[in-house]
Amino acid sequence: MGAETRGSTLDDDGAGLRFAGAPALWQCAGCARQVEGFAFAYGRCPHCGGVLALVDGAATAGAASAAPGVDPVSADAAALAALRTAFEIELGGRAFYQRAAVDCTDAPLRELFRRFAVMEGEHMEALARRCQVDMPDPPAQFQLETAAVFAGVDPRVADAGDLLRIAIGFEQRAAGFFSGRAAAAAAGSAERALYDELAAEEVEHAARLQAELARWHERERERGAELQPKTAPGPAADATAAAAPFNGAEWLIASHAADAVAIECDGKRMTYGRLRDRVARAGALWRARGLRPGDRVAVKLPDGFDWVVAWLGAVWAGGVAVGVNPKIPAPEWQFILEEAGFDVIVAELADDTPAPWRARVMVVDEARRAVAATAPMAAVPVAEETPAFWVHSSGTSGKPKAVVHAHRCLREIGRISAERFGIGPGDRLFASSRLFFAYPLTNLLLAGLRLGATLLLDAQWPNAKSVAETVARTRPTVLFSVPSLYRDLLHESLGPAIAAAGVRLCVSAGEALPVQLRQRWVAESGLPIIDGYGASETLVLVMLGADERGFKPSPGIEIAPLDDVPPGTPTRLRVRAPTLALGYLDRPQAQAETFREGAFCPADLWQRSADGFWQFAGREDSLVKIRGRWVNLVELAEALAARSGAVSDGAAVCVPDADGVDAVAYFYVARDGDEARAALEAHLATLPQHQRPRWLHAMEALPRGPTGKLLRRKLVELHRSGDVPS
Repeated sequence: MGAETRGSTLDDDGAGLRFAGAPALWQCAGCARQVEGFAFAYGRCPHCGGVLALVDGAATAGAASAAPGVDPVSADAAALAALRTAFEIELGGRAFYQRAAVDCTDAPLRELFRRFAVMEGEHMEALARRCQVDMPDPPAQFQLETAAVFAGVDPRVADAGDLLRIAIGFEQRAAGFFSGRAAAAAAGSAERALYDELAAEEVEHAARLQAELARWHERERERGAELQPKTAPGPAADATAAAAPFNGAEWLIASHAADAVAIECDGKRMTYGRLRDRVARAGALWRARGLRPGDRVAVKLPDGFDWVVAWLGAVWAGGVAVGVNPKIPAPEWQFILEEAGFDVIVAELADDTPAPWRARVMVVDEARRAVAATAPMAAVPVAEETPAFWVHSSGTSGKPKAVVHAHRCLREIGRISAERFGIGPGDRLFASSRLFFAYPLTNLLLAGLRLGATLLLDAQWPNAKSVAETVARTRPTVLFSVPSLYRDLLHESLGPAIAAAGVRLCVSAGEALPVQLRQRWVAESGLPIIDGYGASETLVLVMLGADERGFKPSPGIEIAPLDDVPPGTPTRLRVRAPTLALGYLDRPQAQAETFREGAFCPADLWQRSADGFWQFAGREDSLVKIRGRWVNLVELAEALAARSGAVSDGAAVCVPDADGVDAVAYFYVARDGDEARAALEAHLATLPQHQRPRWLHAMEALPRGPTGKLLRRKLVELHRSGDVPS
């Protein structure tokens, strides 16, 4: 079930099964519910664990390799069944190891289960990439007993040895299952090669687990006890941490005057002196609750004093802080919980966190009282490369990835804000986006604290009216926001009010800032606006642009083309930054693609002008070929929106037509639908055929994430569903 074997058919670019996607409808024999998806853990219902059966058959797509003399259609069906079965077992294995890592209190085995979970994820990435299918969703409510049922062993779990026993059982069962399928498959077929490989891996991992079980029994005999409870780190761990005298949280807040105001929220203030005290107490509280160096603390709260204290307290204590959207949908929260295995969760309530993590939730009111009652502790010094916090990528192209950052990145976190934005102790900073998003976390919280500024926090969810009211009430000097919010402020005629409140500088990031929006903002508000480009992987805005000429690298950042191309040619970039992330959590394939030779290589495309400015050319998936010619979907959408004053927002996506040929669909939001459509249709008639959208879809609003970023995948899904006007 793991993915340690290298050079297999799954990793060979010249071999493997290929499907464009084969979703299916299933019905549970237990609860009779119907569920849709490519594969489910162990072929079991995600609601009750019952056996699933296909309702609409297993239609194949694409072409799987067939052995000589074998009908290609039947070969496709067999290959698709093989792929589904492999995913069912891999999904179940990864879910088991993730849950076992949460439940196990034996430290060596806990790390073993975490490593096996990573291997399962790597193998599924390889399967999905080679077979051209989307990664199946993890099971929503996985029970350890499900793996035991598949293995045909006793499902009762009393100790870590039982977890190993179940793991050995289902690895052996999987090996036998795959071996039987391989023997029944046609000689030379892709499904036989797949089954042979999987069977060999299951045998290998079962042997490893049996060796671990023997070692566990030996440790138990030596200890004379069953399982050690989770405790604070022992002398060896503390000695290792003490060897490197640095803590990122302490670095941010230790040097400022105690009476200077650090945070304002809801009309109340917290000085830097009080913030240091509360963070030191929070760190002590997390340690008292069993937090060890490297353990993870989720902060699932609205922005405010409690958010900052809990998050910095985790870093202060040597743990890993993770901000989580307090309004996160239940399936996404389940996905993050399964992946992260948090040791402490600070939230407004516990009911929306499923078991077994619910027991680890500390409700914010209780946490606030406990922090005040706990004696402060000194910050835990750690090596600079020690993980300090995660931020999650926006997930516009798939499920969010946890981006892991080290204490080291906090040393220079304020340089760009000081040198390019002129931020210092006298500034008051406000961001419209919430702190769980990397953009405000970096530029408001981390850089703001490092430079001794005052942070203005607002617990309410932002919109144009609420942002304008907060700005008028709190009078920030620097506003951090996203293009969609600046656009909404202009639509509400609120640009002049932002300037009247004392804002001296506006910063835009999170998505591309259209030229016409920049020009209109400057004209109507009278305020300068700096466009920034950054990513969760770099934290800081690695390039800045003050006008239409384009972007220049930020101080301390090295930008170079990934490929040796002449000016004006779109290319990916190689970005070197002192704040570069350590990588992704449990995503080895994605990490290998994005992190190369100590640099970050985003999927965005850029082109360099003759005078050295970089200009955004879209993402790799937004530069598409239509009728054999390149079309930049980002530029096309901006041009279409500019042709009609009635269009307030728009986006272009590439979708196949009825014959499977790529074409463009344009989605737009308009104040006057008839006027906008007439203007668009008139303009379309003037465009070259390859640039002309095949479909126009009017919408009430474009789908955007909690940070305001456009969700292009949602637009593609809407078009395919036909649930949009044309």
